[in-house]
Amino acid sequence: MKFLALLLGILVWAATCSAQEQESPYSFNWKRELIYASGAGLVTAGGLLTSYQTRPLTVEQVNSLDIFDIPGFDRNATKKWNPKANLASDIMVYGSVTLPAFMMINKRMRKDFLVIGFIYAETAMLTLGVTELTKGLSKRARPFVYNPDVDMSEKTKKGARHSFFSWHTSMTSAICFTTAKIFTDYSDNRTHKALVWTGAVIVPAVTSILRYEAGQHFPSDLIAGYFVGATVGYLVPWLHRRKPLTKGLSISPFSTGDGAGVYLSYRL
Repeated sequence: MKFLALLLGILVWAATCSAQEQESPYSFNWKRELIYASGAGLVTAGGLLTSYQTRPLTVEQVNSLDIFDIPGFDRNATKKWNPKANLASDIMVYGSVTLPAFMMINKRMRKDFLVIGFIYAETAMLTLGVTELTKGLSKRARPFVYNPDVDMSEKTKKGARHSFFSWHTSMTSAICFTTAKIFTDYSDNRTHKALVWTGAVIVPAVTSILRYEAGQHFPSDLIAGYFVGATVGYLVPWLHRRKPLTKGLSISPFSTGDGAGVYLSYRL
């Protein structure tokens, strides 16, 4: 939680100090946004539906699970169970959702609130959809299901089969990387960029550690969640970047009452 607060502090300070660009780095097009948002919405709906249809494990199925069926890399996670770490991870992921509000401190970003809002919404929907779809298809039991110290009532809940991959990690990673990418596109200060990116990398990593200690996920769940979230979080803002003007020699035809010709210009 301290790392999230630190990222928020860095973001506020950097956003207020950052130099303003003359032109917005993003372009807004209603047709494109509706296509992107509709696609992300369909993925979300499909993911939630697939995840909802998961049936919980029975007591017999829980008792038949063998820890040696788990890869050695993941096996130690079955010894973890910490409700406090679970609560802390909830605070991390829901706290990260406040990052878009802090971006609005910057005047230039505030003017582009519509496109930035769509970027965050599309990022969140796509990350949620992909995560839930994967959970519903894989139906992987969480590490605590193998832990004899955990009550059977916890093991036979539907959510106990949603281990792969971590939503807390993927969503925190997506929001943090989106925030860092947007900030980078607006800022020209290398120090500020480095600080924001450092925070964006650390916060989902800490969230992953908390999920591991809570007994909610295997290391492979967390690595996959981090990768998916980071990828979506970087690519969605990138897809909204304004196309740069072409450099080099350009030829523009023109005509007048006296005849026709061409303009020659060179853009550095």
